[in-house]
Amino acid sequence: MWYLGEFLLRGIQISAPIAFAAMGGVFSEKGGVINIALEGIMIVTTFAIVWGSMAFQSMFIGVLVAMLAGVLVALIHAVVTVTYKVDQIVSGVAINILALGLSRFLSQSIYGQETQSRFNSYLYPRLFGVNVYAWALIPIAAVAWYVLYKTTFGLRLRAVGENPEAADSLGVNVSLMRYAGVLISGALCGLSAATLYPSQWVSGMTGGRGFIALAAMIFGRWNPVGAVLAAMLFGYAETFRIMYELRIPIPGQFVQMLPYVLAVVVLAGVVGRARGPAAAGKPYLKGEA
Repeated sequence: MWYLGEFLLRGIQISAPIAFAAMGGVFSEKGGVINIALEGIMIVTTFAIVWGSMAFQSMFIGVLVAMLAGVLVALIHAVVTVTYKVDQIVSGVAINILALGLSRFLSQSIYGQETQSRFNSYLYPRLFGVNVYAWALIPIAAVAWYVLYKTTFGLRLRAVGENPEAADSLGVNVSLMRYAGVLISGALCGLSAATLYPSQWVSGMTGGRGFIALAAMIFGRWNPVGAVLAAMLFGYAETFRIMYELRIPIPGQFVQMLPYVLAVVVLAGVVGRARGPAAAGKPYLKGEA
């Protein structure tokens, strides 16, 4: 029973970064903008939360700084793809590369070390040994579902992602809604950073979770609740690896591959049948159907 309780609690902690980023991806793609820059945004926000917490001597302000940093990086993606109609995949790849270099440059400039920051003593409060921001995942997922499916904003965002021409003809500002979806994804990546061990920034600490979040988003069929549940599947696979790696009689390297292999298997089985927003990835040119 002790192991079961530890497994369940630790799984929530490990699933939360993936889940928040996956919800961000849902908002972006529901508006018609593919955001493979989630990994890059997370890289920047994990640095921002550590710097913000130490600079302002408050973990809560650190979270706000991380969310602001996520919005700013997402704004770059929005400007490039929505305003200037650049290919969304190319923009996302460029931001991922930019974020890696930017975070290392800032760390070198501020802390004198390129790959890690100083230790952050302004840590998050815990509930049952779990970061309180991880517990916030449950109500935020419910709010995200309500916003997308029960509000005028959500209806317009989904309309823009499915048929921007029809939405435009009804007076919906397509560009504004797409900007909103991408910026929300950046803010949620800031919350993702708040659950990703922000006691110290280390280069590569995201460990590809932004890409796993994309897999969770697809597996969850572009639904915020489904994306969270899918993220928990990957999170608990990682938890299983951490807790039982030494007890499994196979080389540890294979056990460490488990969450990533699971992501590939899930995508291979689901991606062919999954249907995202019809206009996702397609720039909207007003007046051209």
